[in-house]
Amino acid sequence: MTIVGTLVVEGPPRSLATLARAVPISVDGAVKGQVRAGKRLTLALAPGSHTIQAGGGPALPVRLGPGLTTHVRVERDAAGKLHLVEAPL
Repeated sequence: MTIVGTLVVEGPPRSLATLARAVPISVDGAVKGQVRAGKRLTLALAPGSHTIQAGGGPALPVRLGPGLTTHVRVERDAAGKLHLVEAPL
């Protein structure tokens, strides 16, 4: 039996600018899904170090533990560019 880590990606806060747009989420350079404002994307991944990216934003390094859940959130900076931040539970 293989134990996986879970990554939960929360979409950006709901606003008129973000409601209609889906944000692609990449893990280790491969697109794994997309998330919309106010929604969540849950991914089962191998434990260990990964890089997560929202749209064309900067990569966020995360370490997933076996059987544990890690939360990240998509946000926009002052210039409107997407990036990920670790989200507290």
